[in-house]
Amino acid sequence: MTIWTLATLKTPEGARAALGINDRYFILHDLQPLMQGTTSKQILQTWETSLPLLNALVEKVVADDAVFAHGVPAGEADLLTPVLEPDGLFAVGANYSGHLKEMGLAATKWASMPFFIRPPKTTLVGPGDTVIIPKTTKQFDWECELAVFIGKTLKNVSKEEAAAAVAGYAIGLDLSCRDLIKVDNDLKVDLVRGKAQDTMAPCGAVMMPAQFVPDVNNLRIQLFVNEEKMMDASTCEMLYKIDEQISTISEFMTIEAGSILFTGSPSGSAGEHGDRWLKPGDRIHATIENVGSLDVTMRQA
Repeated sequence: MTIWTLATLKTPEGARAALGINDRYFILHDLQPLMQGTTSKQILQTWETSLPLLNALVEKVVADDAVFAHGVPAGEADLLTPVLEPDGLFAVGANYSGHLKEMGLAATKWASMPFFIRPPKTTLVGPGDTVIIPKTTKQFDWECELAVFIGKTLKNVSKEEAAAAVAGYAIGLDLSCRDLIKVDNDLKVDLVRGKAQDTMAPCGAVMMPAQFVPDVNNLRIQLFVNEEKMMDASTCEMLYKIDEQISTISEFMTIEAGSILFTGSPSGSAGEHGDRWLKPGDRIHATIENVGSLDVTMRQA
C-alpha cells in the first residue's frame, strides 16, 4: 500500500484539503470532483468510510503518470495545519518520565491524569513563520509532542474503543511561557497565559494515517533549535499511553470526531539547556519517527 498523508494547503481560492503522495500534494477535489468543498476536518468526521475511499484514490493516482505529474511539488506547497478549527484541542501533561525528572518530580503516574483544553482557533498554527512570541514572556520554551487525530466521536469509551478511533498522527509543539505558568495567587498555576496564547500550538506539518504507524509506543522524538539538538527521546517513555489518555478524557467530556490530542512532552526543554529561551528568528525543526517533521520560526509580537 502506498503511504500518503492528509494535509491542508493554502491556495488562491482558500484552504483546501489535499493528499500528500511521494513528495507531491494533490488537492482532493481535483482528484475527486464529488469532494468539492470537503475539508480535512470533515474527512476525519467520516473517517470510517473516508479511509478506504482515500486509499483507493491514492492507488489510482500513483498508477497514472499523467495525473501524478500535476501534483504540487512539496517544496512549492504552502501547508497550513492539517485540520483547521477542530472542535477540541486537548493536551495531557506530566506524561513522560524524563520530563518529570527534569522538573524534580517522581517519574510515576499520578492518581489523576492531568489534562487541559487549549482554545484551538487562535493557538493552532501550521509550519513556517507562524509563531508569535508573546510580549509578556521572557521565558518562551518548547515542548515536542505526538499529536493524535480522532476519527470518531467518543464518550465513556474503553481503551480498546479509544485506540480504534485514532485516525492519524502529527507533531504538536506545546509552546510555553514558563514565567507565566506559575503565579503568586491561591491557584498557583495559570495555563491560559502560560500555554494558550495565540500561535502557541503549532501542529503538522501533515497528518500521517494511523495505518502507517505500526508501533505508536516506540517512536523516536527529536527537536532542534537552529540545528542544535535539544530533545531526543521516545514515546515508550509515556506513563499514560494514548488509549488510556483518550479513554480517561472521554469519561469527563465528549471528544468530537476531528479533535486533536497533544500527548505530553519528553525531557529536553530550555531549562535543561542553560535557560536557552526562544527568541525572534529561532527555528524549530521537530521530527517524530514514522510520522513526519514540522518546522516553525519565531517572531516577535
